[in-house]
Amino acid sequence: MQIVIYYNKFRNIKEREKMLFSEEAIGFLFENHTRDSKEWFKEHKADYHRLIEEPFAELITALTPIMNDIDSRIVCNPKKISRLYKDARYNKGGPIFRESVWCSLKCQRDKSEYHPMPEFYFYISTHGFGYGCGYYKTDRESMDEMRAMILVGAQEYKKAYKALKDNSKFVLFGDEYKRDHFPNASREDALWLNKKDIGVSFDSEDPKLLFNVNLLDTVCSDLSSLGDVYRFFMRAEDNILQKKVK
Repeated sequence: MQIVIYYNKFRNIKEREKMLFSEEAIGFLFENHTRDSKEWFKEHKADYHRLIEEPFAELITALTPIMNDIDSRIVCNPKKISRLYKDARYNKGGPIFRESVWCSLKCQRDKSEYHPMPEFYFYISTHGFGYGCGYYKTDRESMDEMRAMILVGAQEYKKAYKALKDNSKFVLFGDEYKRDHFPNASREDALWLNKKDIGVSFDSEDPKLLFNVNLLDTVCSDLSSLGDVYRFFMRAEDNILQKKVK
């Protein structure tokens, strides 16, 4: 799929309609990654702000009331998106700049004790875009708690399962055990039980979906439909926290 459109070609073309992200935005990511130059990025910082930061801020602002309705603890900061440049400590000899940008909206807990939390996310890259709900990296303790909930038929799991089943756009993702650890479970439950990390996602390489005036409304509606999936994940996290307090 050729979603990349060269940046210079669109630099002075007025958008026909108001899109959240434009061809010019993807072209900017492509050229910035290809040039891999701090000087070039500095010279085009205004373009980065206009093409990347402002649309992400608009998206996060639109998602804020939806996130607050799902869980008032979710932090929504319109200025908080991923850095375009990589961490030099872990990137010796590699490219300076990424070819993707994302935002993640999640509950923030005490930073003194790091523990991965479920999040809503959205990303764009030179290869496509996507969004969903899940973990960047799932803690084993979290997966064990989710499995326990699934095995006892917790209502939170049943609602999450139904939410995913009712929305065929999203798929369950995550690495799985090489062999079935739950041979007595139903085929549907086993798909969740045998995950080593977990989330649900929609990913696309179709430019017609990304460069669409309805993208903002679509993302807001779709992520809203994942409320019960998030609540299942967070119930597991809350259960873990309660056990530690006791």
